[in-house]
Amino acid sequence: MSGTAARVAQSYARAWLWRAAAPCALPVFAGLTLLLIPLAVIGASEASTPAASSVCSIGGTGATVAGIELDPVQMGHAQTIADVAAARGLDAYAATVALATAYQESRIRMLANDGSSTDLTGEQAAVTAASLQYPHDGLGSDHDSVNTFQQRWLAGWGTVAELMDPVYAAEAFYARLVEVPNWQTIPLTQAAQAVQVSAAGGAYARWAPLARELIAMLWPTAQAAAAAHSGAAAAVCPGLPVAAGSWIRPTAGTVTSGYGSRGGTLHAGVDIAGPRNTPVYAAADGTVLRAECTSDYCDRDGSLSLAGYGNLVELDHGNGVTTRYGHLSAYTVTAGQHVAAGTLVGFQGSTGNSTGVHLHLEVRQDGTPVDPVPWLADRGVDLRASDAG
Repeated sequence: MSGTAARVAQSYARAWLWRAAAPCALPVFAGLTLLLIPLAVIGASEASTPAASSVCSIGGTGATVAGIELDPVQMGHAQTIADVAAARGLDAYAATVALATAYQESRIRMLANDGSSTDLTGEQAAVTAASLQYPHDGLGSDHDSVNTFQQRWLAGWGTVAELMDPVYAAEAFYARLVEVPNWQTIPLTQAAQAVQVSAAGGAYARWAPLARELIAMLWPTAQAAAAAHSGAAAAVCPGLPVAAGSWIRPTAGTVTSGYGSRGGTLHAGVDIAGPRNTPVYAAADGTVLRAECTSDYCDRDGSLSLAGYGNLVELDHGNGVTTRYGHLSAYTVTAGQHVAAGTLVGFQGSTGNSTGVHLHLEVRQDGTPVDPVPWLADRGVDLRASDAG
């Protein structure tokens, strides 16, 4: 992902639907591949506590656009597509072409692929079915096509892992679009077809009115995101209903790294990994001590060579207890603000000293870090569950 467009990772936050396994008809190699899918994906916890809202998205709630109803997931993807264009310095027409293309190809949904196409060899099917391991909100089976644009790894669009990142998918589309001669002036359907090389190349024109109306709605936010230099974002997601005085699990996802020594240094918290921009909520009532970028930059993904938490929110809960929420793609609170348990504070990201999207959660007592898993378990919170709340 390029540094310029990675800042648009803060452009959507939503829950994804996960698929556990491909159909039994896949070759044995495909089946073995799918067995590697984390158990947390295969068997989600049936928690009775409040869960993160599936309608949460920086794209806002659903909307009716050009007579077509789009749900919050689609609006979130649409905002991401617009934001990537703005971050690359492209104009609104580029985003219009991309949105019409995405609606034709996937109805603006992130589609995985079970590899069941008879056009694929067993090995190709297994590689394609690996897309099921990544966050997605639908399933397709056209050749090896995946994501919002139905891009094919066999056609050189990228690896399956790359293509299942919505930001990468949009970047890949624009990278090819700008190579099309006179793309700014030729009809939308010609520009889209030059990128996609589709068997139904004339179909994109049908969605031009939808794309134009969508971009009129989303472009101001995209331009603002491109111009922003901080990790602050609007708190568009509803808070979780939490009983007074309670503690909650602050985000959805799987615990991927625990508290303890890591390479000779203390990993002072736990890492909870979910899809990029999964909402992060205050674990309890408190006051915001800081909400800021703690690294040299926070407008794009970080790396192990970069120091700091990236975008960080720290809350004071009284009695010497504080919590830290690190590597956020964006934060939605300000220093001094009082927040109730379940208030949105930011979104999962990979800013700062990080190599993948997750929330780094710390609990500190009188400034000293403690293991969040047993500490929160004593307060009725199971960090090994999968849902926020």
